[in-house]
Parts: sequence; structure tokens; C-alpha cells
Amino acid sequence: MDQRAKRRAIVFSWTGAAALLGALAAANLLAYFIFERVDFSANHAYSISKGTKDLLHDLKDTLLIKVYYTPRLPPPYGLGRQYLKDLLAEYKSAGRGRVQVEFLDPDQEKIRQQAMESGVAPLQMSVMGRDKFEIKQSFMGAVFFYKGKTETIPVISALENLEYDLTRRIKKLSSERLMTVGFVAGHGETPAQGPFFEHVREQMSVEAVSLDKPVAAGVDALWIVGPRAPFKPVEIERLKAWVDEGHSLGLLLSRRSVDLQNFLTRPLATGLEDLLSQWGVEVPDAFVVDAQAEKIQLESTRGFFSTISIVDYPFLPIATATNKDHPAVRGLQAVSFPFAHPIRVLPGSHSGLTYTSLVDSSKSSALYTQTMVQPGPAFDTLPTKDQGPFSLAGVLEGDFSQLTPATGAAPHAGRVIIVGTAQQAQPQFSDKPASSAFLLNLLEWSLQDETLLSIRSKSAGWRPIRPLSAAIVLLVKYSLIFFLPMALAGTGLWLRSRRIAARQFLAKTYDAE
Repeated sequence: MDQRAKRRAIVFSWTGAAALLGALAAANLLAYFIFERVDFSANHAYSISKGTKDLLHDLKDTLLIKVYYTPRLPPPYGLGRQYLKDLLAEYKSAGRGRVQVEFLDPDQEKIRQQAMESGVAPLQMSVMGRDKFEIKQSFMGAVFFYKGKTETIPVISALENLEYDLTRRIKKLSSERLMTVGFVAGHGETPAQGPFFEHVREQMSVEAVSLDKPVAAGVDALWIVGPRAPFKPVEIERLKAWVDEGHSLGLLLSRRSVDLQNFLTRPLATGLEDLLSQWGVEVPDAFVVDAQAEKIQLESTRGFFSTISIVDYPFLPIATATNKDHPAVRGLQAVSFPFAHPIRVLPGSHSGLTYTSLVDSSKSSALYTQTMVQPGPAFDTLPTKDQGPFSLAGVLEGDFSQLTPATGAAPHAGRVIIVGTAQQAQPQFSDKPASSAFLLNLLEWSLQDETLLSIRSKSAGWRPIRPLSAAIVLLVKYSLIFFLPMALAGTGLWLRSRRIAARQFLAKTYDAE
């Protein structure tokens, strides 16, 4: 019986092993043809977005991506090559046969020359070998080919924005024409310079618009960023006519100019205040201050010594209450609103228009009406009024033509996007990823193009460390000091007792036989 049981055990063990190997081989074969992943990370940070999938699915021709990435680079650049390879594998799968990817080795002279002719920038990188140290010319770029057009990423550096950089160029190649956004000029508006405007020019056509004449037919959306001088009545009428026809108008408004050298402010009057009141909203002449705010460096001099301290600056609120149902801000977690004003719906406003708040300040916010915005005082010591939250950005939608008497215009659904500060577009503030993502999302939404909205928001996360009470800190500290060693010692004693019990059991069994 013992021999028969042994033979059956051997047969079944070999059969089970063969069945397991067969199942693994079948799973690998199936996985070769079907590429599927499940991403449980926050905001799906490690998988391509729906916008990317839709864009690749709608390609009409073959997209060829040539990657010039030097192999065996030292960390972290070598890891970036593998990440890019995995990401492009998802692009290829989503493209359903219309996306081809080639990884080329720039260490070969012919490939290196080809990379530089395509616009990929060579980098001088220090490489440490086993017996030598050398400065090596390396490449980390990609070139996209589609329907006779090309786009290039000269250097792949920021991996957190990689999907956005890839998809942005594919979208530019596959679009039949570039959308045109017009920025109104002639009233001391913010100059079209800095990170925000550079990103805009990379993705769409930019045109300066003068309201002395009707807006050109090729403009798809109109934006006014930080005006400082009054608008003429005829210009106001042209803005009305633009929205009445169902177009999109974006307004980044500051009711006060801010002198960051002396921290003094002065009021601004542009005439847009009356236009907004006709549409049923107002932007009051008051700053929103918030206990949830940015920190700044404050330098002070004591005798012969200068000290730098980090303090909260309530005039730079960090807004985390974004409208989760709106595509322009759905993926954003926190946006800074420097020197922002609240947006309010006027009582008895016209029922034909609907205001939707996109971003609100926190409950720990209030209104500040003084002239000085000097850093240093804590939030709870400021002379404030009213209690938040307040709307910092929103959109008016509806048929604006019904508000203009005797226009004879057919009903159209227009959009007016209102942001209670123009400081976000200033170079010193627009270099923040979340601020740039917020403004670009609004601009693309005004063009009714939502392809890149969710992708850009992935890299704009804000996950601050939650403060812990002193009691919790002490509990965690002493738990790590005492609990782990005690747990390790207890585990060792438990294993030792089990071994002793097993030996005693075997000894009794042998004695019984």
C-alpha cells in the first residue's frame, strides 16, 4: 500500500506540474496578443488616459514613433528608457495596428547622425564604468511621423509629464487644422510671454485681437488676460456680439494691481464690471485670504544678522475644492490663486444664464479690503469680513443674445469663463504645474477640445502631509522603538516553541513504534 501511494503521489505531482506549466504557457501566449492592465493608483497615474486612447483609436493613417534613447545610461536616465518603452507599448496597443514604435541605438554613427538631423538634441553625460570614467554623448528624444508631417521631442526629461508630451504632439500632427485663440490687446493686458503662453503656442495658433474692429472669422475663442485700462463702449458691444453668437470668452480679471516690491495695491476699473453685472455676476473689489495658502520666504534683519523664515501668505490661497463633474478641473487637486477676488451671482440675475463654480476657496477663507498686502501677519489676525468658501473661477453658460434687445440673433449657447485673478498668467506664478494645467485646461475647454484635459491634470497633484497631534507622534515614535524589537523577539520565541513541540511529537511517535 505504501509503494502504491508513493507511485500515485509521484504521478499526480508530475501531472499537476505539467498542467500548471501548460496553463502558464497558454496565459503568456494570450497576453502576447491581448495587452490589458489594471491601474489602482490615484488618478490612474500609471496608465494612459481615455483622451489618449480616443486620439489613437481615431488615427486615419500609420503613426511612426522613432525613439533615439542611448541604452545602458546611469540612473535615473536608464530607468526612464524602460518607462518610455512600457508607455509606448500601451500606445501601440491602443492604436490597433496604426501605431509603430522603433527604438534605435544612437551609439551607431549612422543612427546618431539621423537623430541630430531630426532635431533630437545630444547631451553630454558622465558615465562611470568598471575601470574608467568618461563623458559620453547621449540621446533621449523621439520623433513622430504622420501623413508627411513630423514632430520632435528633443529631450525627454520630465517623466511625470511624459504622456502629455507624447499625446500633445500626436494631436498636433493628426489635427486637420490648428485651433486659433485670440488674446485681446490694447488695454494694458498681461504680455503674451512666460511659461503659460509658451505652452499655448506649442499646441495652437495665437493671434492678437484688437476690438477696434469686429473679431476675425478664424478666431475660435477669445480671451482677455489682466486688462488695466478701460474698454471703449464700442469694444464692449463687440464683446457682447461675440458671446451672443455662441462663442467662448475667457476673462482673467484683477480688480486691483499689486506692487510686489512694496506690497501695495490700487484699484482697477476696466468697464468689464458693468458688462458682468448685465450677465448677472460680479467680481467685488476685495481679496480672498485663506488659511490654506502658499508659504513664502520672509527675510528680516536683526542688527548685523539676516534671517530667513518660512511663513504662510494668506493672499496666495491654495484651492482644493474643484468641481469634480466638470472636465476642465476634474483631475486637478489643488490650484494656487494669487491675489484672487471672489465671483458672486447677483440677486435676481437673469434665469436664462447658468453660473457653475469650477473652483472654490476653503471654508477657512474670508474677504480682505485693505490696501496693504504685507506678508507676516497670520491669517487669524487680518481684518477680514464674510466667511468662505467663495467661488474663485466659474463659467456662465446660456443664450446671451436674449439679454441684448432687438438683436434679431438666432439663439446660441455661449460660454463666459471667469477667473477672479489675472496673476496666474504672470511668469512668477504660471510656472507652477497646477496653475499652468488649470489655465490650459480652461483655454482648451473654451475651444471645445477636451482631449488633453485629463492627461495634463495627472502631473498636477497636491498631496500634503497631514499634520499629526503630539500624542500620535509620540505613540508612533515609541511603537517603532519598542514594538518592532518585541514583535521580532516574540516571533522567534513562538518559532522556537513550535520546533520543540515538533521534536517532542516525533520522539513520542518513534517511542510508540
